[in-house]
This record gives sequence, structure tokens and C-alpha cells, in this order.
Amino acid sequence: MQIEIDNLGPIKKGNIDLSKKLTVFTGPNNSGKTYAAFLIYALTKSSLAVHRNEEFEKEFENLIKNKSIIHTLDEKKILSYRKNHLNLIKNGLDGIFGISDEAANTLFEGFSIKILETEKDLYNNIFNSKFEMNFMLDNNIIDFFKDEKTLDVRISIKNENLNKRDLRFLDIIIFSRLYSFFALKPFTSSHILPVERNSIYTFSKELSIQKQDFFETAKEITNNNSKSTRSLEWYFKRTTRYPQPIRDGLEVAEDLYNFSKRTSKYYELAEQIEQELLLGKVSVNKDGDVQFSSNRNKRKKIPIQLSASIVKTLSSLVFYLKHLANENDLIIIDEPELNLHPNNQIFITRLFAKLINNGFRLLINTHSDYIIREFNNLIMLSHPEVRKSNLFSDLGYTENEFLNKNDINSYLFNYKNKASRDVTIQKIEITDEGFDVETIDNTVDALNKVSEDLFYTIKYPVIENNE
Repeated sequence: MQIEIDNLGPIKKGNIDLSKKLTVFTGPNNSGKTYAAFLIYALTKSSLAVHRNEEFEKEFENLIKNKSIIHTLDEKKILSYRKNHLNLIKNGLDGIFGISDEAANTLFEGFSIKILETEKDLYNNIFNSKFEMNFMLDNNIIDFFKDEKTLDVRISIKNENLNKRDLRFLDIIIFSRLYSFFALKPFTSSHILPVERNSIYTFSKELSIQKQDFFETAKEITNNNSKSTRSLEWYFKRTTRYPQPIRDGLEVAEDLYNFSKRTSKYYELAEQIEQELLLGKVSVNKDGDVQFSSNRNKRKKIPIQLSASIVKTLSSLVFYLKHLANENDLIIIDEPELNLHPNNQIFITRLFAKLINNGFRLLINTHSDYIIREFNNLIMLSHPEVRKSNLFSDLGYTENEFLNKNDINSYLFNYKNKASRDVTIQKIEITDEGFDVETIDNTVDALNKVSEDLFYTIKYPVIENNE
């Protein structure tokens, strides 16, 4: 899926191809990378568009009765869902970025977003693709399966005890989730780790969404001089005090204990982070509080706010992989190097390769030379000459720690010149040796030049000739 963005903050215009397994954003500060990441998160988040479709009521009744049905995809409805997604994005910038509607109109004047794919290409991609996905809603597991060369999808549900509440939500969710997927193929959903991730679990109680909604509603009632109770409209209204990625993270943090009852098939990847980076274990108690126990003292569990910065930073990724992750999810990580020593930045980069080779898609926004250089190493590891040599294992890499250059897109966000107010998004070439980031390389080269000049001045001082 390729998108075209116009007038997103400093970004005047840019095309971003999201069809690759790994997308890397890089460039100087204040160049719009986080804006673009937040926008892509909102676009690919499966829960963004939820609709009740009366034309599916009969099929839904058969599904509940028989536990399985065959549904034929409607191409026009897929396009309708895509159009609706884009309209929700365009009209919901205040909620995405956590600002007022007036501020959004000013900051993003002239904003537009397009998906650059023809109807014919969309149809062919859907018709020819094989698709399998499941998701859980409360205690209900819903399975979707579509084979190649067909528009038929088998929908199955696993639960023998459906109550009225389950039925009400399933009626809304099932077909919305199915059509949202094909409207935004190849993403099943997305999960974001913003730079604020080290605070979400730490301060989730203080930043409670329920408290925030109460205060926002109370303020609205007061401003309207109304003594009425909270209306249905107010109940479903989302506060714009926090950007959507922060709010979604807080909503998960409010219900960690229930989420922790589900075990993802990627649990072992989370354990690798715990053992190799955190040197301990992240857990959730019955009160929904995140705790950490060090390998040196496994019996002692300390609150997350008293743990090391690396634990705060990575605990949300650990929890996601343990309990929330689904295949084909897009994982968006803003500054993965945050609070990580260089050796740990290298480890996390290798973990990214494992995630990609286990069915995930990643979007990374980074300033780290260590991460870029390790990406390049992983690209070179996929070269046939390296794969058939002993160098792969001799260098300490495992079998699934490599990246194919054809699975990667990288973009440099940068101003046209020092006087420009507009950012351009430049696609970076990926070769067999990886890719270069001009702004990072220039800084490293300049720093090395200064160090060399200082070193040689100290080591070989100039001897003055007094004759």
C-alpha cells in the first residue's frame, strides 16, 4: 500500500510505500517523522472504522447458529470502507494528534491523504491473496480464512456461551474487521510504541482515561449550564487531550490484568528481551500494576516506576509480544534506541529481524547510527555468498537474524535547505550493502575529523623554530 500525504505539518508533499516488511524513517529533529508515524498508525489501526451493516444481519444469525459461514467479499464495500477510513483520518486530526479542532485546522491546513492503488489492482491483490487471521473479543475467538483465486472467506467463531452483550459487539465488529483488513491490506492492525512509552505504565493511574473523560464531561456540562446526566453522545466522545497513540496505550494500561490472560504465540520473543536485555521478568499483578523481578532476586517484585529506564522503555513491547501480538500486525516504534546502550541497540535491531521473519511488519523512526549500521549488517547477511559461508555463525548471528534488501524501504525526512520551511521525503536506495543516511553519516564524519585533528595536535605537537 502506497500513500500520498500533502500538508502534514512541515511535510509539504510525500509518497510512502508501506508494502515492505520494514520501513525506516530517519532525518533531523522537527522534520515531521513522528507526524507521519502517528498518521500511519491511525490509518492502519483496525478499530478505527466500526460499522453495523444491516445487510449482513442474516449472515450473522447463521454464523451464531452454525458457528461457521462462507461470506463472499463485496468489492464495492471494500472501496467504501477504504474511503471511510480516509475520511475519518482527514476529519479526525484533532484526535490523532491530541489538539483542538481549531489548532488542527491551522496546523494542517490543506491536508490530504490518498492511497495510490487502482480499483483493478486492489481487486487483483485481494482475489489472488491467501489470508488467515484470528482475533479475540472478550472470550470469543473469530477466525477468518480466504484461499487464493477466490473472494470467499470462511468465518468461524469459537464460543458456546454467547450472551447478549457478546452478540451486540460481535454484530458490529466481525464484518467491520473483515472489510477494514481488505481495505487496508496487508495490515491486520497496528501497534505503536511512542517515545512516551516509558511513562504510560508508570503513570497510567494518574493519567487515567476514565478520570480524564469525567473531567472533560464535567467541564462541558458546566460550560453548557446543564444539570443533566451524561448523555450517550458525551459517553462516546473521546477527549483530545492526548494523541491517539498515547490514549490507546493508556486504555491498554487500564486493563492490563485482563489482557494478560491471553497468551500470544510470540511469547518466546518477549522472553528473549527479558533475558537478554532486561535481565529479569515483567509481570502484571491482580490489581493491574506492572512489576519487575530481576534474575538476581526473582522473588522480589518491584513496581515499574522504581525499575531501570530500560525496563520502563521496553516493558510495553514485552507485554505486547506476550499478550496482544497478531501475525501481520504493523509495529511502529518511535526512537527504538531510547534509553538503550549501543550494545542493546544492536540486540534490539536483531530482534526486529526476528519479528519480520515471524510475520510482523515494522515501521522504525530512528536517529541511531548503531541501528542503521546493524540493519546494513543484517542486509549483507542475506547475501547468497554470506549464507553459504561459515561467516554467518562465526559472527554470532542466528538463522533468522537477516533482512532481505527487497523487504525494506527507507526514507529521509529533511528540509530542502536551511532557509526552507518545507520538508521533503526522499526515498533512500537499498543496495546489497544496505543504505546510507546522509545526515547521520555527515555528522559522524565531521565528528571523526575533529577527533583526528585534536588527536594529532596532541600526539605530534608542532615544534617552533626560533632561529
